[in-house]
Amino acid sequence: MKRTFNPWFFVILIILGVVVFNQFNARPPGSEISYSTFTNLVEGGKVAEVVIEQNTIRGELKAETQVDEDGQTRAIRSFQVTTVEDPTLIPLLQENGVSLEGRVPSPWPGLLFSFLPIVILIGFFWFVFMRAQGGPSQVMQFGQSKAKTYGRENKVKTTFDDVAGHEEAKQELKEVVDFLKNPQKYLRIGAEIPKGMLLVGPPGTGKTLLARAVAGEAGVPFLTVSASEFMEMFVGVGASRVRNLFEEARKASPAIIFIDELDSIGRRRGAGIGGGHDEREQTLNQILSEMDGFEKDTSVIIIAATNRPDILDPALLRPGRFDRQVTIGLPTQREREQVLRVHVRNKPIADDVNLERLASATPMFSGADLENLTNEAALIAARTGKQLISWTDFNEALDRIVLGLRRGSLVPSDKERQILAFHEAGHAVAFASQPDLGHIRKVTIMPRGGAGGFMAPLSKEEMFFSRERFQQQLVVAFGGRVAEKKLTGTISSGASNDLKQATDMAKQMVFDLGMGGEEFVAWGSDQGPVFLGGEISRRKDFSEETARELEGEVNKILEAAYSATETVISNNWVAVEGVARALLERETIEGTLIEKAFERAREGMSADEITRMIVAEVDAAERRMAADAQRAAEADRQRRAERPAPTIDPRPASEGPRS
Repeated sequence: MKRTFNPWFFVILIILGVVVFNQFNARPPGSEISYSTFTNLVEGGKVAEVVIEQNTIRGELKAETQVDEDGQTRAIRSFQVTTVEDPTLIPLLQENGVSLEGRVPSPWPGLLFSFLPIVILIGFFWFVFMRAQGGPSQVMQFGQSKAKTYGRENKVKTTFDDVAGHEEAKQELKEVVDFLKNPQKYLRIGAEIPKGMLLVGPPGTGKTLLARAVAGEAGVPFLTVSASEFMEMFVGVGASRVRNLFEEARKASPAIIFIDELDSIGRRRGAGIGGGHDEREQTLNQILSEMDGFEKDTSVIIIAATNRPDILDPALLRPGRFDRQVTIGLPTQREREQVLRVHVRNKPIADDVNLERLASATPMFSGADLENLTNEAALIAARTGKQLISWTDFNEALDRIVLGLRRGSLVPSDKERQILAFHEAGHAVAFASQPDLGHIRKVTIMPRGGAGGFMAPLSKEEMFFSRERFQQQLVVAFGGRVAEKKLTGTISSGASNDLKQATDMAKQMVFDLGMGGEEFVAWGSDQGPVFLGGEISRRKDFSEETARELEGEVNKILEAAYSATETVISNNWVAVEGVARALLERETIEGTLIEKAFERAREGMSADEITRMIVAEVDAAERRMAADAQRAAEADRQRRAERPAPTIDPRPASEGPRS
């Protein structure tokens, strides 16, 4: 183990050495007496010797003597006196035979204690400075770029084949690759490739991965740096690092510079209370100058990534700098399926895993979220000792990510479980009655996170939502409250989140989408999109009378949806009752069984028959799952048995190989 030298240990040793040296070299101070008492003792012949040092006289008496001073009597043998201006002192001492010695005080203690605090402060700041710069070897290199360079020796191996989805973005970036490979093709005709490309999108959508794929496809040096690494506590260091970064890129040209999290230094200059930030603005000015200053260099391409393009300085986005913005949005359902195939290609997947169904169950998931989902499913399978990752593991992983961990300590009463079962059954049957909404993934009454139970849909992915689509979603939202009320004759707090979602949806219909009484105006709601430059809040720009009219339209939509939900639940109460009883027995039901139960109820099957059918299907699925797990375990044991045993050398470990 390598030991590092700590300079503070050396400083402490010096201080302790000085203290110990002074303690051993200093004579005992003796009793403090007045100058008059001292002269009396000299005249009386009682003083044996004295030592005169600057402002102090130290001495020894011939024998212990009683001294009266300030009304007190003390017995002293050694003494100490503060000197005064007295020209008769030396003759007096000589007349009385006192041994006299004069000493010049050492200047080192005074100098040491005068300059030691300054030395300690300098050492402290030097130590902090070295730690901040990464050690002594980096002290004089704080103006150098911290970019990681991938060249011919450690070239980037990522290609566009490793990036699932984002076909439009990849097509845009392939033009950059083609220019880096064949620049004369564009220069002959007078075309100039964009100097910079800005990748814009939410976190986790693959912006950095796409930049690496461009470098891997082009086969050119790739310099990557986070924008926050330009910033330092010293003004001017960031600009120096930017200059050094572009110098390195020009030396290795053609090359790609990738700046991640550009918004950390590319914020609008002069924004905010109290003006801007000197270091950040100098760094930004240097980037602007390097990208489109006096030097024209088309062999270095800058790719930057950010999820906050709304706060970037306009000078960054003008032509000649970041000419193009490529939006890397959340993947569509088809792209999510492709991303899932990439992340499961090295994982053993069971036959019951349907990636298309899993992609439809993960709306608004980014690529990073999907990678986390597959990894979480693998962890769950390994924790239970499985050899294959099944659909149940993906189901559990998805529920854990979206809702949280199971709350095994929360045990509802029998009455609460019954209300919860009918509540979730109401949601499920209301959803099944609206075929245009899609399919159901599962229904459960097992508490998880902040929810007592939930119904997980597999929604269809559409570009536009009609008014009828919103009304159908409102029916599903009210399904739990209506079923609960029909069972108990009263209402509870269990539907609080459903009511909030329904109210927000109705407000969006009226305020934003013109789906209320006036379909030609959008007044704007209180909440707006935060991403891609939207405002967090909007100003209310209509009168109180208009506000009352809009609130009335919202109430009309909610009342109509609630009335339609009551009709749906009443007409399909047999299905609700059958599903609820099955939930009380098995707690979790797959969505395909809910849809099957809904159809059987319409064909005239009773609630008891529906319950028995669902329970039998759930039990059969569990038996199949257990059999599959047993077969997988048996196959694994067989593979282990057929594997040849390792050869063991009988010689001691210390004995070398024999020729």
